[in-house]
Amino acid sequence: MSPASKEHLIAELKARIAGHTPVAGRITPVFSLGVPEIDGVLPEGGMKRGALHEVAAAAYRDMGAATGFLASLAVCVSRHSTLPVLWCETVRPPYDMGRLYGPGLSAFGLEPQRIVLALPPGDADCLWVMEEALHSHAFAAVIGELDGRSSALSLTATRRLQLAAEASGTPVLLFTGHAKEGASVAVTRWRVASVPSAVLSHVEEKEMLPGAARWHVALTRSRGGQSGSWLVGWNTMEVAFSAVVRTADASSERNVAPLHDPAVIPFRQTA
Repeated sequence: MSPASKEHLIAELKARIAGHTPVAGRITPVFSLGVPEIDGVLPEGGMKRGALHEVAAAAYRDMGAATGFLASLAVCVSRHSTLPVLWCETVRPPYDMGRLYGPGLSAFGLEPQRIVLALPPGDADCLWVMEEALHSHAFAAVIGELDGRSSALSLTATRRLQLAAEASGTPVLLFTGHAKEGASVAVTRWRVASVPSAVLSHVEEKEMLPGAARWHVALTRSRGGQSGSWLVGWNTMEVAFSAVVRTADASSERNVAPLHDPAVIPFRQTA
């Protein structure tokens, strides 16, 4: 093999190892949620890749619902990428909700083998890991869980994440729990509340079986876009959002069509 061929092969291998080789022509500056009702209010028709996005639960009881919505965003952003997703939470989870549960994420469409789980010792370490992960260009998305009341989660910390995301073109999804929103440079902010699941079309309603996941999702900040709130469903068969109804236009949850969902499995394991 000639020296030129060797250099070309080495450069190609380095790029592949570093994860710099995108799926040809499919990586765009924004990623779509797949529903015009929400994409239409976001700047450029989707969520910006190189940006910080915050997700919060409306109340403590909505923490599980917010985790589900967070997982759905991870599915959307990694749909056209072969890179893994980094999910970072401290050794002692910031919330008493248990660790992520692989089978639950898999049933939702986020395969465990695509997740790199990082367990740094503290909040400041978690922020450092997230920032370094962005600099590595090795992930389709970087997700972090930090209590919104943490002293480590300052305006400066969010600005550092935003700058690192812009430089790498990798989205950051920051889950801040149910605490009151603090100062942040996040491009979008989402607040998620649980609602009764959709009735399964193949069973009788009187059987009271758990149905497809649904949330009330409020976009409280959208830099360059518009705010809004919707009743959102997740179709596990199609691994996509569905049955999206703007809450201003929905006087009753009966307006949401039933979804097919073969099983309901928790996102987190507590024992």
